[in-house]
Amino acid sequence: MLRLKFFGASIIFSFFLFFLLLTPLLAQGRAQLRTPAEVAASLKGLAAKYPEICRLSSIGRSYGGQEILVLEIAAGRNKVKPEERPAVLVTANSEGLHLPGTEAVLRLAESLLGAYGQDKAWSDYLNRQTVYLVPLLNPEAAAAFFTIPRMQRTVNNRPVDDDNDGLVDEDGPEDLNGDGLITIMRVKSPEGRWIIDPREPRLMRLADSRKGEKGEYQVYSEGLDNDGDGLINEDGPGGVDLNRNFPHDFEYFQKQAGLYPVSEPEAEALLRFMFDHNNIAMVINFSTENNLLNMQQTGQVRVGSDRVRVPRQFAGFLGLDPEAEYTLKEIVEVLKSTGFGGGMEIDESLVATFLGLGPAMNLDRSDQALYEELQKEYKSGLKEVGLDYLEKRAKGVGKGSFAAFCYYQYGVPVFSFDLWQVPEPKKEEKKDGLTPDRLKTMSSEEFLALGEDKIAAFLKERGAPPNFNAGMLIKMVQSGQVTPARMAEMMEKMPRAAAVGGQAEENPEAYLLAYSDSVLKGAGFVNWQPFQHRDLGQVEIGGFVPFLKYTPPADQLETSLKFHLQFGRKLMLKLPALRIKETNIEKLGPDLYRVTVYLQNEGQLPTSLAQGRRALTAYPLRVSLKLAAKQRLFAGRPVEIVPFLSAGETRKLEWTVEAKKGSSLTVRVWGNRLAPVEAMIKVD
Repeated sequence: MLRLKFFGASIIFSFFLFFLLLTPLLAQGRAQLRTPAEVAASLKGLAAKYPEICRLSSIGRSYGGQEILVLEIAAGRNKVKPEERPAVLVTANSEGLHLPGTEAVLRLAESLLGAYGQDKAWSDYLNRQTVYLVPLLNPEAAAAFFTIPRMQRTVNNRPVDDDNDGLVDEDGPEDLNGDGLITIMRVKSPEGRWIIDPREPRLMRLADSRKGEKGEYQVYSEGLDNDGDGLINEDGPGGVDLNRNFPHDFEYFQKQAGLYPVSEPEAEALLRFMFDHNNIAMVINFSTENNLLNMQQTGQVRVGSDRVRVPRQFAGFLGLDPEAEYTLKEIVEVLKSTGFGGGMEIDESLVATFLGLGPAMNLDRSDQALYEELQKEYKSGLKEVGLDYLEKRAKGVGKGSFAAFCYYQYGVPVFSFDLWQVPEPKKEEKKDGLTPDRLKTMSSEEFLALGEDKIAAFLKERGAPPNFNAGMLIKMVQSGQVTPARMAEMMEKMPRAAAVGGQAEENPEAYLLAYSDSVLKGAGFVNWQPFQHRDLGQVEIGGFVPFLKYTPPADQLETSLKFHLQFGRKLMLKLPALRIKETNIEKLGPDLYRVTVYLQNEGQLPTSLAQGRRALTAYPLRVSLKLAAKQRLFAGRPVEIVPFLSAGETRKLEWTVEAKKGSSLTVRVWGNRLAPVEAMIKVD
């Protein structure tokens, strides 16, 4: 009985200590975030409050059995079915640890529903478009944020034999020091690869043998060797990282990516939903990835950027030399001259597919131009509201990620936002010196006027790599290859050199420690404390608290949510929209008329992306001329194909028809992710 009482008291003390330690974090960030159960309750509450314009449904279950919920918002259902309208899909938190993203989707749902009937623009929007919202793709990983001990994870609950010993999930972390957190352990070892950072003894970094450094410590996550194999925490609970389980550029033979693409029920449920709703024309994704700040994609090679050889079986047919190399543009011109294609629009993407050049691994050139314009708008907005973002810390689209699938295989524009980054401490710069911020505002002439000595001093101060020298930069600016602003962006993304002013390189996690010290009053870092480990002997336990990078203070979260939801709504309003701008009918002879139609894309995005056309998921526009009885088509096709329309583009189409005066005919335009339009033309 005494042992039971002591055990119960110990548990209570651990809970008390956990919340005491995290009070600063909870007060600033936790209060704004919802548990998976609260997320489900919020969605059910919205569906009950707005039954006329929204529906809640389950698209599947996680590996652990939790429902994956989607909220559909669409007004005027009795006129046009929601699945027959252009739609925006808004998703969040495939990683599980990105709770602010889940909050963003819930807030967006609340704002859209609240705007209906109050705001004419958004009321009209919801009468014409559909919005699907999936706020929590990985509920099992998300639950770890609210569980004691608190452990950061991105995997679902699927058991995985990480160490190939025939057992699953048998050696996971333990909270050895009872603080309610899973941090890290460091232990001195002859086999160690880590050293204590000489500039900041609370931080660890890998020893650099090139500088003669020798490792002194091994580093582990906090826990024991539960299976007696000599390894610590090598086979923890779960699982598969859902944001690596999607089809594009999938990492085979990586256990956390899954056995095969879409092996996980969560990923399968989402993809089934998307293929069942081919009206989805845009995806907004709240994630650890930010593809407007960092447009780096999963691969490095852009199809079409290099010269290629045409396979021998096609080269002879096209009159090309199979041993010669051609650009895709040159091959396009040859194909067009032969009449090949049967009415299809022949472009570089189609040629790449035809020649079997493999999957695209980078943004198509024309799509990249679109993203770059939106990037300017996004970065300008961030600056206006004072959100401190660093492009060099923004994560691009990863292998097997949901965003990669949306662009490369589903073929629609996708915009991922990470919402917040731990801000770096402001560093004092010399008022009369050259700084990256000043460099961004300089003209090429002002930069060149600095002279080689000042530029070289600036590069040395910044710790630029040796090959990034003053003479090279001057020549690049003189030739117009680079602007000072572009140079500043390049330097921000470069790693700093190993030694600046005789001091060791700053630890890449130093900014996190500075943030913990200054903003969280030390609550973001557990100071190292000795512990007698059962397997390792004397160790120290400490390190950054879990989720530090993903739990912004409440005021910063509110600022970010306000901006990103506003920017997200702007993106939603940019959807392409078809309009029959003008129709004309001209008499050519007795009962013979020329019919002219001007078709326009009123939206701010093209009717399809170049990658969507390459992946064959974006259909061309079908323009059909419907004739009445006793009318005949003399010239033109009954159905004309328009591959796509750029933003604001107008396309002219003509037919010659035999018709009686006073009769009428109809033109209808349709695309799979666009609202159809039609016009009746009276024969005068």
